Amino acid sequence: MGRRFVDMRTIQRRMQFRDDRVNRAVRKDRAMTDRAAALAPLPTAPAVTAEEAEIIRATIAKDATPEELKLFFYDCARQGIHPLDRLIHFTKRSGKYAPVTSIDFLRTRAAESNECAGIDEPVFTGTVKSPSFAATVTVYRLVQGQRYPFTATARWSEYVPDQAFMWQKMPHTMLGKCAEALALRKAFPKQLTGLYVNEEMEQAAPKEHAAPKVSRAPAPPDRGGVVGASTAAVPAEVSPPVPEAWAPFLTDPLPHPPIRGHIVEGRRSKGGTKITAVLDTGEQVVTLDPEIGAQVISLKAAHALVEITAKITGVGTEIQTITEVDDPPF
Repeated sequence: MGRRFVDMRTIQRRMQFRDDRVNRAVRKDRAMTDRAAALAPLPTAPAVTAEEAEIIRATIAKDATPEELKLFFYDCARQGIHPLDRLIHFTKRSGKYAPVTSIDFLRTRAAESNECAGIDEPVFTGTVKSPSFAATVTVYRLVQGQRYPFTATARWSEYVPDQAFMWQKMPHTMLGKCAEALALRKAFPKQLTGLYVNEEMEQAAPKEHAAPKVSRAPAPPDRGGVVGASTAAVPAEVSPPVPEAWAPFLTDPLPHPPIRGHIVEGRRSKGGTKITAVLDTGEQVVTLDPEIGAQVISLKAAHALVEITAKITGVGTEIQTITEVDDPPF
């Protein structure tokens, strides 16, 4: 019986056929795995009893509306935790519900997916504590067996809050957490959507846990002989800037004694509509008027002695007029 010879083209075709069959099997297996993951039920969360719900309303979510409470319960259930575990915190900022957690909780959820393939240390650029300061973090996730990077950048100017003690003390740590949280949500959107760390939210409006306490002013200040001045309920201690929640109680602006001093600081709000001026006497005044705001900035730069007339309104001690006066002789 003669020998049978097979040329190289036939061998290559057979090898290609075998490789194609293996690749089809691998793709089918991956598709089935991805579909199973997509259809996987939410983590089983501990049931919340009626008694526990009342405790939650009275303590950790006492300012929640019924709809916000449902959303808070859903956020906890989606993560498979009980609201009383205090792993997700109920907070309200600018009047809206905002869930807050720690960076460790985000890291834990990412690790539990078994697809987190590492987190790089933050990379910092720019001058520390300046608008150019930024932190960049890369989180790696296994996507169809491949290690894929998800990178996010947090900028100092967008996250540093007005009251920034910890941000001034540990700027790298605080900004690094914001960048890592951004990257983790990009890499694991299903697990972490809607969850924010406290450092990300500090730049927002102050937390609202209870309505501000108000009372009638016990002894109105000298109002310059104004007849029929408003006696509407106002905060017992008006310490600018006045919280927005007090505005309904200040329907009639209250006159304020003239203020004299040097402007040592002028701050513009993030929206650019309000300017807060701090005088060397320790008093703070605000304005929403662009022309008066320009005067504040100009007089501060000139180190001029100013005299300010103001009224107490819903935004604080609001400037009515500001004029430069001569420094007293020494």
